[in-house]
Amino acid sequence: MERLFPEFSDTLNWNLVARESYQVERVSEKSYNPISLKYWLIEDSYVLMIGVKSGSSEPRWYLGAWAAQLLLFTPSATTIFTASVHAAQRRVRLNHLNLCVFPKIQSQWMLQVKFPWWFEDVQIEIWKYDGADIDLFQRVDQIENAVNSL
Repeated sequence: MERLFPEFSDTLNWNLVARESYQVERVSEKSYNPISLKYWLIEDSYVLMIGVKSGSSEPRWYLGAWAAQLLLFTPSATTIFTASVHAAQRRVRLNHLNLCVFPKIQSQWMLQVKFPWWFEDVQIEIWKYDGADIDLFQRVDQIENAVNSL
């Protein structure tokens, strides 16, 4: 699906969702519990910029996290699964802001972020785009319908 973001570079259309730091939980001198999954509620946006840094990372490391779009519904009340449908996933590069464009399915969804188990510390910054997000195929259909109704 082709989409257009005409106000993409306008900094007023980007709003901070989170800027947080996490540390592993040390079990002993040589072992720790990895950083747990993190979740954020995203409303009325499908375009995010996600940045991840780790002070314990090595220069050759590439992967910063996995970001997933979770939809908050089930197909039936009789399902044996929880009400979080995994819709899409993006890899997040370490030490960069990453543009993550998710499908336009629900106006309210959860962003799930999973960090690599070998990170001992992490900083994350998430921005959401609140500007125009135009589905070009839908727009063409609207124009055709308007022309046909004349």
